[in-house]
Amino acid sequence: MGIKDRLKTGIQKNLNQKYIKRLLGIIAKKPILYTYGSTFSSVSDKYLNIFTIESLRKAYSDNYRPVGYGSLFLPYEMIHALGITPFLPEVMAGFTAGLGLAAQTIKQASLNWYSQDLCTFHRSASGAQELEVFPKPDFILTTNLACDAAQKSFYIYSKKYDIEKNFYLIDVPYRYSQESLFYLTAQIKNIYMDISSKSGRKPDISKLSEAIELSNEFREWAIKVNRLRETLTDYPPYFNALNYILPFHGLAGTREAVTLYKYMYIELKKYLAKQLNKNHDKKNLPKKILWLHLKPYYRSEVFDILNKENCIVAFEEINYVYWPRLDPSKPFESLAIKMLSHFLGGKIDNRVNMILKLAGEYNIDGVILFAHWGCRQSNGGARIIKDSLNKLGIPTLVLDGDCVDRNNSSQGQVKTRMQGFLEILNSKT
Repeated sequence: MGIKDRLKTGIQKNLNQKYIKRLLGIIAKKPILYTYGSTFSSVSDKYLNIFTIESLRKAYSDNYRPVGYGSLFLPYEMIHALGITPFLPEVMAGFTAGLGLAAQTIKQASLNWYSQDLCTFHRSASGAQELEVFPKPDFILTTNLACDAAQKSFYIYSKKYDIEKNFYLIDVPYRYSQESLFYLTAQIKNIYMDISSKSGRKPDISKLSEAIELSNEFREWAIKVNRLRETLTDYPPYFNALNYILPFHGLAGTREAVTLYKYMYIELKKYLAKQLNKNHDKKNLPKKILWLHLKPYYRSEVFDILNKENCIVAFEEINYVYWPRLDPSKPFESLAIKMLSHFLGGKIDNRVNMILKLAGEYNIDGVILFAHWGCRQSNGGARIIKDSLNKLGIPTLVLDGDCVDRNNSSQGQVKTRMQGFLEILNSKT
């Protein structure tokens, strides 16, 4: 049994915080950590997993307080500048799926009356919370951007830990305007000042400006990676860019994010050089898929089927750099601009236009929208997205499934739908 399997089996048998803390303390020791890292074939994957384990160790340790729960789409530059150790329950719900724990956490959520139609990222995270598997938070931050489940479940967490005064909801306006920018800027600044005060720290705007400088550097490397991928078809073994939702959001404003994407750029550039030196048969070039939303975080046949049929995921909407370069001299306004720039905010046209742009830039042959159970924001625009792509002659598969709960996703049906989609794709010359 390999090191990954041993870790998975151990957590499955001992799903409690005490065991997890002890395990992280052992794994995070450098000899073991780098032995674990050596099991990854991709340099960037190795760095991502090593850093993830180290950041989890900090979140579970009493030596790295305060700990802050954060949802996706928050301005994490602010959180890092405040010296808060971030912990992302939604991302951890993906881990529960990968570790084979989702059945336990989702069952616990049901026992505590969480609705069956709630997004399973939040159901699994809430179940883990009820089982007291996650570390205790000092602050909880969330936003209404792109998700209505986070603000509700995160507020329940604040009630559980009796820290309602340390619960912050960033209300992102529907439309981008000067008025909405002023409104959002004021919220971010007020939250920053309030957390500074409650942490007993003097507000240090220079640290926030430094985090924004790092965020700009990360953004530049991410754009370089994305441009490489416009023509790249040969990837490192098991490389899956859908795994990078944590660093793309939660590490914004850190040196680690810069390093990770720099590694990724160097690695992928070497693969592109090898690719360009090969004599490719144009008839055998892989079909290029644009992936919308997220992926199943448990073992699934979806990507095996794509590989078998000579298809690659050329790009994913979650890795699109949607915001402009930020101004360190105007940190609060810059973070507000970043949030208001997200394509999942406002009307569906914002997302459709972004998808059409990516379809052209990456010379996309087909699109898969993974319709995750309970995600109304993503699934609600599926028909409009599909119709818009069909006008350009781009086949689109809206694939019903579940990112977290394998029992809520029929693998037989997924396989049948995938095969039908690929037949259409392969019939196109």
